Amino acid sequence: MNPSGMEKSRRKALQGISLPRDEEPHRGLWLDKFLVSTERKDTEAKRSLVREVAGIPEPKEYQGFFGRYRKALEALGAELREAETLSRLVVGLGGEGVLETSLTLHRTYGVPYIPGSALKGLASRYAHLYLEGEAWRRDLANFQRGEAQAALFGTTEEQGLVVFFDALPLPGKWELHPDILNPHHPAYYRGEGEPPADWDSPTPVPFLSVTGTFLLALAPAPGVDREAARPWLRAAWQILAWALREEGVGAKTSSGYGRMALAEPGVPEAGSGSPAPSSALEGLLTRVRSLSYRDVPHFLTSQAEAILGLSAEEAQALRQALEGKGFLRNREDLKRWLKEHSGLERVYAKLGLA
Repeated sequence: MNPSGMEKSRRKALQGISLPRDEEPHRGLWLDKFLVSTERKDTEAKRSLVREVAGIPEPKEYQGFFGRYRKALEALGAELREAETLSRLVVGLGGEGVLETSLTLHRTYGVPYIPGSALKGLASRYAHLYLEGEAWRRDLANFQRGEAQAALFGTTEEQGLVVFFDALPLPGKWELHPDILNPHHPAYYRGEGEPPADWDSPTPVPFLSVTGTFLLALAPAPGVDREAARPWLRAAWQILAWALREEGVGAKTSSGYGRMALAEPGVPEAGSGSPAPSSALEGLLTRVRSLSYRDVPHFLTSQAEAILGLSAEEAQALRQALEGKGFLRNREDLKRWLKEHSGLERVYAKLGLA
């Protein structure tokens, strides 16, 4: 029997098999093997498969595995925070699959997850695009990174200071959804020379997306002193919080997918001696780490609202960070910036520079 004949025979055999309702079939296996028709025009078979997979319940064993995973992360000294989806999320849409769309699923338990590499890449890209200073720039074509990029995310020769772990969904706090792509001009998008027109027929493409709460974890890289890594961990969390909310992770982010809200840090570690910094202060300290001297007045004016919202203790912490980089030593420059940039009077007063 030729390969196409074998494929047709297998698909015909599948037509007599229905999703078991009293069991928990593996979601990834069902998605990969139980499409009853591979005909391009048969969109109903694909939509039916997507609906079936979305309805498969969470495996009973997953809760126990998740508990072991959390304990393993804590044993490694990882910092844990939860992130909740603000929109639907789809990671791995372009992966190989019988639907021509895919979703990253755990190989053993079939639950959706966000690979640590996706989170690390998102944070690195966001830092490159939006943080001030050459220290955060990266040139992937020439394998070059600024000092802050290289320190936090690593290079081809050396690991970064922070490890990004896979983000797993909290048991019972996630849901799969049938979703659909609906390109209206398929011939045009396939590059067949057909210009887009009003009479083109849409070609619905079903896929799966997810909503829910995920557990994120960051830890110092092996061999890195925890105290030395602490400021870099704080920077990584802040960059990740910005990137998840503003850019989104996974596919279709330009259409609003992948946005997430990262929870605030929990209670500080026993014996730390000080409360956990607010997200506003964390954001400002992250920017200061890559700031150059010439960019200081722009930083103070562009971040004026955030600075004025700090508590007295946080304002003092920000001033110490600026002084630690030598930015507040030249009194003549401080006076000149005050004349050249309106609105700095209140910022100076907040930082005790007036």
